[in-house]
Amino acid sequence: MTENTTHLSQKNNLSTRHAGNPLGRILLLKSVSLVVVARVFGAGFAILTQIVLAVLLDAHEIGLFFVATGLAAVLAVVGTLGYPMLVPRIAAQAASENRSNLLAVFMARARIDTLIVSSLLICLLLLFIWLAPFPANGIQQSLFFSALTLPAFALLRLNGSLANAQKRFELGFLPDLFIRPLLLLLFVVTIWLTWENFDIKIILAGHAVIATALALWQMRKVAIKKNRTVHSGRNSENTANESTSVWRRRAAPLMLIALFISVFADVDIVISRLFLSDAQTGIFGVCLKISLFVAFGIQVLHQMIQRDIADALHNRDNSQIHKVMARANAPAVAGSIAAAIAVIMFGRELLGLFGHEFVAGFTSLVILMFSIVVRAIAGPAAQVLALGGQERACLPVFAVCMILLVLGNFVLIMWLGLPGAAVTVLIVSAVWSIWLAVLAKKKFNLNTSIIFA
Repeated sequence: MTENTTHLSQKNNLSTRHAGNPLGRILLLKSVSLVVVARVFGAGFAILTQIVLAVLLDAHEIGLFFVATGLAAVLAVVGTLGYPMLVPRIAAQAASENRSNLLAVFMARARIDTLIVSSLLICLLLLFIWLAPFPANGIQQSLFFSALTLPAFALLRLNGSLANAQKRFELGFLPDLFIRPLLLLLFVVTIWLTWENFDIKIILAGHAVIATALALWQMRKVAIKKNRTVHSGRNSENTANESTSVWRRRAAPLMLIALFISVFADVDIVISRLFLSDAQTGIFGVCLKISLFVAFGIQVLHQMIQRDIADALHNRDNSQIHKVMARANAPAVAGSIAAAIAVIMFGRELLGLFGHEFVAGFTSLVILMFSIVVRAIAGPAAQVLALGGQERACLPVFAVCMILLVLGNFVLIMWLGLPGAAVTVLIVSAVWSIWLAVLAKKKFNLNTSIIFA
């Protein structure tokens, strides 16, 4: 099948999709462009929302907003138990072995486990809110709304991964990246015009409702119909029971990898908040979100080639993997370097949109942009290792990086202030990027970095 006949519109039956055919360079760039444009608009909506909130509320409440949404995103990764990163492998296996029901059975189990674990996390978070001696500054209510948003974020991650594995990228990315920030902006403006004395708790409550509605809609659209003629009900049930323990063992190590790849910004905001004031957290959160907007483009490129890498790994075709990675690495590196130069030239003006106090984060923003360049140069090493079944080899890398993240924030923020948080991100990004690239070379004889490709 050629690039011209490959398209984004998909049917619901795995056996009739072209998902196993590699994305060509042109189609990959078109798909990435679609998602990045949607992300640009979504980020614009988010920035407008933050500007409106910054005008109406103080930096303390903006900090609470970042903490609440960041914590929900981090806990959502835990709630999915690493299943989203396992989806491309199961999809490749189902297509290769012509087992059309395998992916449907896997997704059913993943959703059940996600909802169970998310419910447990909500109970633990509510217990923590009840027992912890928080100051009366609104943090309890913010954490409460984090709990309410957690299941929605978890389902958006899981079902979005399924859509991407099927190369239905518009369904995988747009609900969370475009529609959610648009609806939140409309909600904030509506509240602003109709409610005289609102506070951040109202915004967080509305955000929880919006995220939940979108998660349910996406789950309905991405549903896979089982082929009843493949297995009897009892055989399907036995297959699911036998596979569940295997899936859980494979998925669990992927959880830590996902924390760094998908929600690193949120993890760092939660950790750095322990050493920064609320106002500093708001400034650093804005800088981190701006820098990771560029990282998002790299992440999208890597996510879009995951299915192709999984298929090639299943067939042990290293030459195909290098071709797939080359299509993603070149635009990733070029784009990150161009973005870093643009931030150096216009970063102060960009931060000034949020308020004059945010310009103090310019140095931090520049440092953060260099960390993104490092990640782009290293290539999709983490994805290659995870898709190739070497997720356990990644555990020491991210365990060390988690320790570095905590210690680095503690030491460098005390020493350098706000820029210390950015230097910590640069150090941690360099450590995990280089380490994983070395592991990918050792385990699969693959050069994931553009330098060696």
